[in-house]
Amino acid sequence: MLPTSNRMRRSDDFRIVRRRGQKIVSECLIIHILQGVYGQESPRVGITVGKDCGNSVARHRLSRRIRGAIAQQIEVLPPGCGVVIRALPAASQTDDLNQVLASGIQQALS
Repeated sequence: MLPTSNRMRRSDDFRIVRRRGQKIVSECLIIHILQGVYGQESPRVGITVGKDCGNSVARHRLSRRIRGAIAQQIEVLPPGCGVVIRALPAASQTDDLNQVLASGIQQALS
């Protein structure tokens, strides 16, 4: 589970990271990363799963899978980094969500 200090909650935070951050597109996720937006605080992550990803049960299952995958990658993110992950419909059928997320983050940070 993602700690409270690593959760992005305000819509303004989502908007800033999505507009100013680097965008990485994969077959099942869109990852926006903006470094230095929170100073030296711990990195914050926001997850969006739209209605095109299925019904309520499917969307919540997918957001839990993404939250679990990003919790494993949180140590890789630099301090003060903002990350917004948007799930695409193909994400619900993807088995290697951890690998897709890890490669997207690695690509954005390099």
